[in-house]
Amino acid sequence: MKFLTAKKTKIMCGLVLCIGLGALFARLGLYLWPGVKQVLQDKPLLYFTSDAALEAIYTQSAVLPLDWAMLLPPQEQAIITHYQVQNAQTVKELSAQILRSIEASTDPKYHEALISTNTVNVFENQMVSLSGFVVPVDFYANNNIKSLFFVPYFGACLHYPPPPPNQMLFAQLEQGFSQFDITQAYTITGKISTGLFEDPMGTSAYILEVVSIQPYFGQPDDIRRH
Repeated sequence: MKFLTAKKTKIMCGLVLCIGLGALFARLGLYLWPGVKQVLQDKPLLYFTSDAALEAIYTQSAVLPLDWAMLLPPQEQAIITHYQVQNAQTVKELSAQILRSIEASTDPKYHEALISTNTVNVFENQMVSLSGFVVPVDFYANNNIKSLFFVPYFGACLHYPPPPPNQMLFAQLEQGFSQFDITQAYTITGKISTGLFEDPMGTSAYILEVVSIQPYFGQPDDIRRH
C-alpha cells in the first residue's frame, strides 16, 4: 500500500513538474519569439534614398544603432522610468503602484518630461538606425507617404496621446515608400539632427534624413511598458 502511495505521489510530482516546465517554456517562447523572428524573418528593403549626397554619407559612415531611451536626457529618462506601470503580483505591489500613480499626477517634473523638447546632442548629424512605428503626416497624390513621424509604440498620435517631442522624429521621404502598414514596426536608417517640427498630431524634437526602411519584428520601445 505504501509502495502504491509513493508511486502515485511520484507520478503526481512528475506531472506537476512537466506542467510547470511547459508553462515556463511557453512564457519564454512568447518573450523570446520577437527576437528570434527578427533574426530569421526576411527583412526586405522597402525604401532607399535616391539622394546621392546622402547615400555617399551613408556608405562612408558607421551606422550607430539607437534605442529610444538614448534620445532622452538622463534626468528625464530616470523620472519616466520611475513612474512606469509595473506588473503588480501582490496587494502590496498594487498599492505601491497606485501611490506612484498619485505621485506622478502631482509631480511637475514628470509632467514636464512628458512634453519635453530637450534633446541629446551627441548623435547630431550621425548616421543611425532606430526601430519604431510610422505615423503618416502627409501624402503624395499616389498615396505614398511624403512625411511622417517616427514613434516608439503603435497607436501614438492616433489612438493614444503623442510621446514627448524628444521621443518623436520627423522625416520627409521621396516617392517610393508605398508598402507601409501602421501596425507594422520598421527599422529606419538615416542621418539624425535636432530640430522642432510641429503638427496637430504632435511635435518632434528630432529630424531624420532617411536612407532606408526595412520591416522590424519585435517591440521597439525600450523605455515604456504598454
